[in-house]
Amino acid sequence: MDNKNSTAPTTGDARVDRLVHPVDLAVAAIILTGVAYLFYVTTQFDEVSPLFAQNIQPAMYPQLLLWIIGALALFLPFEHILLTKKGKNIDKDRSEPVHPLTKTTIAFLVAVVLAAPYLGMLLTMILICLVMPRLWGYRKLIPILLFAGVFPVVVSLVFSKVLSVYFDSGIFGITL
Repeated sequence: MDNKNSTAPTTGDARVDRLVHPVDLAVAAIILTGVAYLFYVTTQFDEVSPLFAQNIQPAMYPQLLLWIIGALALFLPFEHILLTKKGKNIDKDRSEPVHPLTKTTIAFLVAVVLAAPYLGMLLTMILICLVMPRLWGYRKLIPILLFAGVFPVVVSLVFSKVLSVYFDSGIFGITL
């Protein structure tokens, strides 16, 4: 029975009336659980001598990042309110299945994370800069090669020479 004049709310309209979006609440709970666990892990880091700490202990940056992620996750269940005011339905795109490229990207990034201790930071960044644009459909080889050759080197130089932050060189021992 299709009644176009019905005043009964649709599924999307019913969620608009709620203060908290149930799907986003579940996602936020998962994110906050992960943040809490990782924050606990950072509390187990060894303290560094004040001589070497430069007023910053090893746990500071990860904890700062976790605080930011946690704060953003707290707003996630309320995002639908803002989008509804803009005339968008948050559930519309969620009804479509996940694109296969997303699953391929996840698989590639998991493989890269597993290989990173062996490749080292520089080779890992070069690999990502070479593969990701091709994976996402960018076909111009020269810009990809320039990007993969310049960006990781610049990032590595900034961290090692300017910030004095050194990363693992991997089994090949390649560093800048």
